[in-house]
Amino acid sequence: MLVIGITGKACAGKNVYASVFASFGYPVVDVDTLGHAVLTESKAELVETFGTGILTEQSIDRKKLGSLVFSDPQKLTLLEGITHPRMIESCKRLIQEARLQGKAAIILNAALLTRMGLDALCDHIVFIQAPFLVRYLRAKKRERLSWKRFLARDRAQKDIEVVAMAKKKPVKVLHNNRSRTVIHRQVATYCATIGLSISSLG
Repeated sequence: MLVIGITGKACAGKNVYASVFASFGYPVVDVDTLGHAVLTESKAELVETFGTGILTEQSIDRKKLGSLVFSDPQKLTLLEGITHPRMIESCKRLIQEARLQGKAAIILNAALLTRMGLDALCDHIVFIQAPFLVRYLRAKKRERLSWKRFLARDRAQKDIEVVAMAKKKPVKVLHNNRSRTVIHRQVATYCATIGLSISSLG
């Protein structure tokens, strides 16, 4: 079974590419969604570390937490030290489940693929690129991020780069500045080059 990592910076379009793999029948692990669950599981530790200001009605407020950590690298490191180990274990469990189910491939959709060490679990990496301004406009529309907050997030992801990844695993760069039809064709072509069927159920 192949493990394929999809990565790229904020709002590059990773979810769109992941959905195409899913349409071909391959299970997709949305690592960001795993992170949401881990925030709830880690509530006590997070409040102890960052204070009650990250809460809204006794629940972790991801926007408040994000504003706090993306403006302070040390706090971001603290957050990742709490959440990443749990997320990695969930990924390993889901990979094993897919292997036992006889899947031909599983997709790990993760912006922080390398920082989390998830690239070590992958056989191939797909890096999604999109123009900086396009990514900002998507963030503004989707999350109502200000220019300042988007820049802070982008700076926090400066380690997400092709060069470092390519030293460890085969990396395919796909450019997301075109239509959904073209994206579908890009993924289909990529699958063919690594021996994955686009008509199988994974």
